[in-house]
Amino acid sequence: MEHTVQLPDSADVLAGSRGTAHLAAEGVSCTLGDRPVLRDVSLTVAAAERVGLIGENGQGKSTLLRVLARDLAPERGSVLRAVTGRVGFLPQEPAFPAAWTITDVLDRAHAELDLLAARLRDLERHMAAAEGAELEALLADYGRAQDAFTDRGGWEREARTGEVLAVFGLGGLSPAHPVGRLSSGQRARLALAELVLAAPSALLLDEPTNHLDDRAADWLTHWLRGYRGPCVVASHDRTLLGAAATAIVDLDGPRGSAVRHGGDYQDYLAEQRAARTRWERQYAQWQEATDRVRERLDRAGAAGDGGGLKRDNEKMGYDRTGGKAQADVARRTRAARLELRRLLDDPVPRPPEPLSFRPAHTARPVTQAPGASTRTSPPVTEGDPALLRATRVTFGDVLRDIQLDLRPGDFTVIVGPNGAGKSTLLRILAGVLPAQHGTVATADGTRVGYLPQESTYEHGHRGLLEVYAERRAVDHDTASAELGRFGLFRRGDLTVPLDRLSTGQRRRLGLAELFAARPDLLLLDEPTNHLSLPLVEQLQEAIEEFTGPVVLVTHDRALRERYADHVVELTDGTLRRPG
Repeated sequence: MEHTVQLPDSADVLAGSRGTAHLAAEGVSCTLGDRPVLRDVSLTVAAAERVGLIGENGQGKSTLLRVLARDLAPERGSVLRAVTGRVGFLPQEPAFPAAWTITDVLDRAHAELDLLAARLRDLERHMAAAEGAELEALLADYGRAQDAFTDRGGWEREARTGEVLAVFGLGGLSPAHPVGRLSSGQRARLALAELVLAAPSALLLDEPTNHLDDRAADWLTHWLRGYRGPCVVASHDRTLLGAAATAIVDLDGPRGSAVRHGGDYQDYLAEQRAARTRWERQYAQWQEATDRVRERLDRAGAAGDGGGLKRDNEKMGYDRTGGKAQADVARRTRAARLELRRLLDDPVPRPPEPLSFRPAHTARPVTQAPGASTRTSPPVTEGDPALLRATRVTFGDVLRDIQLDLRPGDFTVIVGPNGAGKSTLLRILAGVLPAQHGTVATADGTRVGYLPQESTYEHGHRGLLEVYAERRAVDHDTASAELGRFGLFRRGDLTVPLDRLSTGQRRRLGLAELFAARPDLLLLDEPTNHLSLPLVEQLQEAIEEFTGPVVLVTHDRALRERYADHVVELTDGTLRRPG
């Protein structure tokens, strides 16, 4: 249940200085509807600390930001905000008063600056009539107010406003333009521009680069690096996190807890790799210890057979020596059984295999992703090395005479504005949508692995395992092994109805289907959407080691920068190299 009241034990207090400013949540718990989202979460953010808040979509990042912003009161726990001035909050879908114009938003952004300007004018009037000690005191006050006005960019107000509006793609709009007539992306950029211009004492940003082009995202990253208040940024943008975050906090969705990692994003990745290595080593040591104890039990069992019946003339000697040996065997057996019980009572779980499109018996195991389908289009000409060939594909106004040959080793990253037809092209290549003109042909036996931007499933009331097994046409034991192999799901997730899965869980279900299908060719539409960053890093590695052709549609800056030499733009219905 959501609340709007403020808890009495939550408070805003004045920090002694900018250097002592901080934000803190203590033991915060929240439930939205009937789903627990945050469980006893604690977080402290110091001045000049920029915390990157990560985790899958739907697992509590936005909720925690709302709690810190006082937009949502937790059921339990408290929030302390020790700042001098406003706490700026950027939700994913900002709202403005219905009748406001862009001018009204800019006036609110400059409200504190206007107060400082009014203070300067007031002091100037008093100084004109003052003398002596009173004048000296007024001059001191004036100097402090002037420094504050300068620090906030008061003298460059108009130029700064023009620069910020231009960089966020709003410079061409009239100041009288109604906010209600802006697109959702424009409203988000206007809200971000307001926060930049207001320069609040603390910042809470929810996916701030979602609606920004590369130029604006780079500008914002540079601005954040110079920001000196406490700052929390919830983001999947690895480029932003790598350049601007000074610490990483991972919201573990299933447990709803916050885990802090010291250092920047690269330090976080190194820590994750080291933790994985430790886990693998501990599991190997536990397995070796268990195997050794089982071998001891086997040897003890063989020694305890007694070697068969004794002859009458050997019975007395056997009673003296054999009985002692049997007692020693029994003692060793009991000790081994106790040790085995201790090991089995405290097992080290088997680490999930890293995502990989290779078969399980190779060096790196197989993973899974959504919607792999085998095309039944006419085969490519015999002897042609292309696995898929698109010839003069046309669809409405978005695709015109698209030509594309996909051969083993090809890697193509398609970029372009929303609505350019990128997803439509992938759906046509995957055989999900027929082209209006032109042909798409696949080589005989080619398994096309298609990951749509949004996976949809029927029968939402049915459990995850049941639906997955049916779609894969496998028994439940096989389905359970496939879903658990790469750590995509915990055992408790398998009975959850599909319509109660989070966005991130549905995305992982799509990944499970893709990897299990063992595709020869990959068509991936925004593959990093809704995934935790550790899983994004694994997926990137799996894609890079895949030897078949890959077509990747993405807004992920890190991917586009990494594969810059493979980028093509879809503009005006055609594919072309940028520049």
